[in-house]
Amino acid sequence: MGFTAQHDRRGRLDATQADLGCDWVWEAVHRARPRVVMVCPECAHPVHAKVSRYGLRFFAHDPGSPTCALAGESMEHHLLKLELTTAVRAAGHHAELEVRGPEGVWRADVMATSPDGTARMAWEAQLSAITVDEITQRTARFAKDGVRVCWVATKLRPWVGEVPSVRVRPPSDDEPNWTVAGGLARFTVEACDEHFVCRTVGHGEWHETAADLRSFTAWALTGRAVPHRLPDWLHTEQHTWTGVWTAPQYTATAAAYQQVHDRAVADLEGQQQREEAERRRREMERRARVAALASAQPKLPAQQPAVPEQGHLAAPRPEPVWQVNLPGREREHLYAAAVVETRLLMGVDAHLRHRDGNRRWALGTPLYAGDRPYAVLRPRPQFVDWEQLRGLLIFVRNLDELRILGRTAPNGTRIIVLPEPLDPPV
Repeated sequence: MGFTAQHDRRGRLDATQADLGCDWVWEAVHRARPRVVMVCPECAHPVHAKVSRYGLRFFAHDPGSPTCALAGESMEHHLLKLELTTAVRAAGHHAELEVRGPEGVWRADVMATSPDGTARMAWEAQLSAITVDEITQRTARFAKDGVRVCWVATKLRPWVGEVPSVRVRPPSDDEPNWTVAGGLARFTVEACDEHFVCRTVGHGEWHETAADLRSFTAWALTGRAVPHRLPDWLHTEQHTWTGVWTAPQYTATAAAYQQVHDRAVADLEGQQQREEAERRRREMERRARVAALASAQPKLPAQQPAVPEQGHLAAPRPEPVWQVNLPGREREHLYAAAVVETRLLMGVDAHLRHRDGNRRWALGTPLYAGDRPYAVLRPRPQFVDWEQLRGLLIFVRNLDELRILGRTAPNGTRIIVLPEPLDPPV
């Protein structure tokens, strides 16, 4: 069964065209007497014109035909070729069925030719099994002769997406048209708060989309849909796509997004490196201050306390006092410094809850990332229950506050002195 036949005088006959493609009516070959001699263009065996019970016109092989690729095609294959032919013609291109290439190196189910004759594109209804290597080689043979190709399947095969291809769905009660159900994609950028880079440039992603086969055919023939190799696989519920058809504007958007995304990632990595270097510098300064404070304390013998000479009594060091009310500018500095230090030390973007109301924080200010607390800023010494603050960072404003809290803090408690502001508060 095929849609084309060869006649000695009329040349190639096409059953899908009203005039058979040669200004000859169908009735001239269908049930004509005497019978018109026609042969299969593939195997040269005699064929005759037939009409199916659904009104489909075609050429059938006479009995005793040899093994022929056209004779072995299923009804679904023929219907898909007919739909592709109709779609090509509806797009304003010339469509010819069962076209053989030079020296027979390829045969196109449907060959589409642009109105000016300068561009050709083969549409292949590939319903039988074939390996990825075989279909890749066949695609290369088309390309060698300057012919683009789109492979069309009705089932998901391993090669779908490896070569320019789509999966289609035949008409049904719910959908009267042939539909492209796989292999057509679009690229979108959406606002996203998931992490820093997405918050900066948005979240870019390829999405599978669908269209009727005739619309897609017109898009592919006119360049409004082009094959595109994805940088990352497009995973769907049924298949993993390495290549899709998409609009040129989507490929341009994806390329521009990738550049912006890469710059944002580089900026983030640079910022993290700078913050890490700053954290290490501050930590070294803090340790140096603590070491200097410790070395400045008098070390008296345990059994022989030193007694200063008469008249040279050293003034006792004033006992540090916890300052409750701080100037607004200093409070703002401490809030900002606590957020930065939490990011550096814990790797989270925390925020302060100024009105938490939980007695656990001992009138300090907790820092949360999501619903989890990570640190407390300046909990009051007289209200602290260290068991309640186990595992949290404790931020203080200076070494005096470190000494006050350190008197009762259990071993392992991390008390961090926040860096002083560049401009001292006035």
